[in-house]
Amino acid sequence: MTGNEFCTDRREAMAITAGAAALTLAMGTSALAADPVSSLRVGRDQPFDNDWRFFRGAGEGYEQPVFDDSSWRSVDLPHDWSIEDAPGGTAGPFDKKSKGGTATGFTVGGVGWYRRRFRTDGLPRDTRVEVLFDGIYLDSDIWLNGQRLGSNVHGYMPFAFDLTPFLDRGGDNVLAVRVRNLGRNSRWYGGSGLYRQVKLDVVPAGARIARWGVGGWTRKIDSAGAAIDVTTRIESADAALELVTRLRDAKGVVVAETTSPVAAEVKQALVVRAPRLWSPDSPLLHSLETELQRGGVVVDRMVQPFGIRIVTMDPQRGLAINGKAMKLRGGCIHHDNGLLGACAFADADDRRVRLLKARGYNAIRSSHNPASRTLRDACDRLGMLLIEEAFDVWHSAKEPQDFSTRFKDHWAEVVSAMVLSARNSPSVIMWSIGNEIPYRTTDEGLEWSWKLANAVKRIDPTRPVTAGLNGVLGAPMIADEASARRGRGGKVDNASTIFLDVPGYNYRLEDIEAEHAGHPERVVYASETFAKEVFDYAELTERVPYFLGEFVWTAMDYVGEAGIGIATHLKAGAFPFYIAGYPWVNAYCGDIDLIGHQKAASRARDVAWGLSPLEFAVQRPVPEGKVEFIAPWGWSDELQSWSWTGSEGKPLLVRLYSRGDRVELLLNGKQVGSKDLKPADKSKAEFSVAYAPGTLSAVAYRDGTVIGRRTLETVSAPARLRATAEQPKGKGARQSLHYVAIDIVDAQGRIVPDEKRKLNVTVDGPADLIGFGSANPLAVGSFQSREAESFQGRAMAILRSRGAPGTVRIEVRADGLQGAAATVRLV
Repeated sequence: MTGNEFCTDRREAMAITAGAAALTLAMGTSALAADPVSSLRVGRDQPFDNDWRFFRGAGEGYEQPVFDDSSWRSVDLPHDWSIEDAPGGTAGPFDKKSKGGTATGFTVGGVGWYRRRFRTDGLPRDTRVEVLFDGIYLDSDIWLNGQRLGSNVHGYMPFAFDLTPFLDRGGDNVLAVRVRNLGRNSRWYGGSGLYRQVKLDVVPAGARIARWGVGGWTRKIDSAGAAIDVTTRIESADAALELVTRLRDAKGVVVAETTSPVAAEVKQALVVRAPRLWSPDSPLLHSLETELQRGGVVVDRMVQPFGIRIVTMDPQRGLAINGKAMKLRGGCIHHDNGLLGACAFADADDRRVRLLKARGYNAIRSSHNPASRTLRDACDRLGMLLIEEAFDVWHSAKEPQDFSTRFKDHWAEVVSAMVLSARNSPSVIMWSIGNEIPYRTTDEGLEWSWKLANAVKRIDPTRPVTAGLNGVLGAPMIADEASARRGRGGKVDNASTIFLDVPGYNYRLEDIEAEHAGHPERVVYASETFAKEVFDYAELTERVPYFLGEFVWTAMDYVGEAGIGIATHLKAGAFPFYIAGYPWVNAYCGDIDLIGHQKAASRARDVAWGLSPLEFAVQRPVPEGKVEFIAPWGWSDELQSWSWTGSEGKPLLVRLYSRGDRVELLLNGKQVGSKDLKPADKSKAEFSVAYAPGTLSAVAYRDGTVIGRRTLETVSAPARLRATAEQPKGKGARQSLHYVAIDIVDAQGRIVPDEKRKLNVTVDGPADLIGFGSANPLAVGSFQSREAESFQGRAMAILRSRGAPGTVRIEVRADGLQGAAATVRLV
């Protein structure tokens, strides 16, 4: 070990602790061939995403193997039909008459069918073949060769079926999936279809490692090394076999190994000397190998990422990882990937995590559903902490056809799938059993809280159970020793928190310190916060140890909950209330916009979190007789712009954000304002400045020394386009994505900050255009055509490799502007 030695023994730690070991299934193979000839082999985690057939609509007999699907579209997964242009629509995927309305961003669901042909000729006759869906939205029914395998009713849980009983070992097999996304079933955009990965496992028909059957946790880290406990479940256990478990470091060197006789459940211990630990700052992963062997011959094998780390939480020190205290700088995110809809591409999720890490985030709350495996993998690999959340509703509905209609019959399978599939990711630090659950403090609500918490703990006793709580916490009550969580029997708690290890508070800033006096044992965090309270939470986080940190709503913009972050203009004197409707389709409450750029709230957060000493922006001019209205989740319509043609001589509101003690503002070199910042200012200063073209500069000081300087310039007229590939070199694999930023700039190369312009792109080379648009929160057209409109001078094109190397060239044009091009070399 390096640095200061420490010892964190889980058996001696306080009750609220969390351990980890990254055990997500990962034994990749190349994509399957385009024809049904078998390219399958014995092994796990084989991609099954390419060469599906898709039809948008209902019909009879589509599950039958003899059905002719040659007229159906060919699609490669992940696929979300709700982000495609709506049938008969004129605004891309958006329809003013959508049943989901503002909740789903006026997108359209419906019914869709998928079919996939494959063969198993090359496989041994005694193998078992299983299919794993990482998630299908929403209701799905699965058939193999016309035989119904089963169904799934939760849109975000992974689930699997055994294909073996109905396989045609010598001929074509047809896997058919019907997906239905009907009614008002969600408060946000869910997407539609096979929007996450599909995998095949080919395993022994006899003794084999159970699905999600390997569970591990780091029990102890001290000067002697790391003690890791691993439990493995074996199906059809054979006493003649041996279970070999080993851990390899990033270089492939075996750092620990153990062998045990096989039983239905095998408990083993690994000891790693001088371990390299996983943390958000240093996300070092090992490989955990699990093998069933017969006489030294491998019968079944699983290789998975593994992170050695221990997380503890207590009211004295707060959150600590491997003995080092840290605070949560978190954000809530929904599952969509902006212009790609719900499609869970690994590269898109990787990009999301990288964008947030660059802005100081170290934690994500997956709101309000279990995350995709691709997002979890990115969190594990890049060092982003994660709260996994199971439900937005329990027994009481928020929407007429939401999961509450199935909750009582299916809650257990959702909890089991969420925890088993993610329990070994080092990034996962808590399990959330719900968000803002209606009637949670009633007798029925309390019973469900107890059932859910215990169901989680039976599978994973090493991590805290949490939930997002809004409003009052309910009446005081006492749980007896038999039903209370550890150490809380016979002690007073509130109805909402009595079965939670670490309560999450939604929009309860004023309650955090007030409630601590009565409950000094509580460790809490803010599971949802308003962006406008960023400096309040930053101050509280730094000062109070039992407060772990915040998760802003939201870290990134998303489709659906249209306009909850709106800033608009109302008539002066009017009642300050506004509800967005069509054509608003984007929530517009994120720190990061729909295509990955910082918004005004994010720049203020840069200051609050210490990433920047100074940021400033200018509020969009408010028409005479109007006032700006900002929704609770919104932020003033501020731009980093000093280009306001038509506002010459008129006062504009300029806001400066700094942790310094004094700021000043200069227009064309002349001071137009200064202010000494006091704690009551919450790091913000406002100045009214008469607009004049030129240069507007802000300066921040601390103790008389300049700590930051920022400048805005008046730009010239739009002159040309600029296209920039985020990564000029990328992979040619079919699942690989490539992002190309498009800017409208003046003759000096400066972005024209409020420019809207119709753009047209062409792509040449081995890649497809799968996303093209902007961060505009309004429905302005397709996300998948070659034409789009810029917003605030920017747009984004997303390319998907076709599975071959080569050079891709994308050209962009706009009337009246010099065009641009970018290239991406695929290898």
